[in-house]
Amino acid sequence: MKYAALVLVAACAGKVPETRYYQLATQTRPAETNATVALAIEPLVADAAYDDDRIVYRLTPYRLDYYNYQRWSAPPGQLVGNFMQDAFMKSGRFRAVMHEASESAPVTLGGRLIALEEVDKSKTEWLGHVAIELTLTDNQTNKIVWSQQYDEIQPLKAQTPEALAEAVSTAMTRITQRALPEVAQLAEQQQAAHAAAMPGAKVAR
Repeated sequence: MKYAALVLVAACAGKVPETRYYQLATQTRPAETNATVALAIEPLVADAAYDDDRIVYRLTPYRLDYYNYQRWSAPPGQLVGNFMQDAFMKSGRFRAVMHEASESAPVTLGGRLIALEEVDKSKTEWLGHVAIELTLTDNQTNKIVWSQQYDEIQPLKAQTPEALAEAVSTAMTRITQRALPEVAQLAEQQQAAHAAAMPGAKVAR
């Protein structure tokens, strides 16, 4: 890897490379909303190999490595959770999107980060890979009402950490666009169910 070579050269010269940090960013513009339902989103629980702010790169299916001086700006599970919170809030489908479970939100979106990495297929082909499992939990019963896995790959424009962050952001945008309709519909359904179960609620005839 070219970054490893640069680190080796710097080490030989007696200089410690500067640590740089990268984040994910949504590109969508905020939509107007008249939504009445709120959503809570928790940081994702990262699988052990990805529970590290060092950026992961992979040369083969059997081995992964870390860039020591190229790091995510937050733990990867939190990074992905923050991206989803921003994307879902901008969608216009929710009146509010919160960091954690709340009585004002009928459901909480959480899950597991399965992979967040750079995959080097060859000297000229590099991919951003993100895989997550999302779950939607009813905040009154604490039962999971929905679960879905997503796996997306996006080519890198260049073999750089910034290009990786851009590629993963694009892949995460596709994931949130796929998950949004189901999450919004289920949040509305659970809110209606909670309202119907309240004492004194009128039963439709």
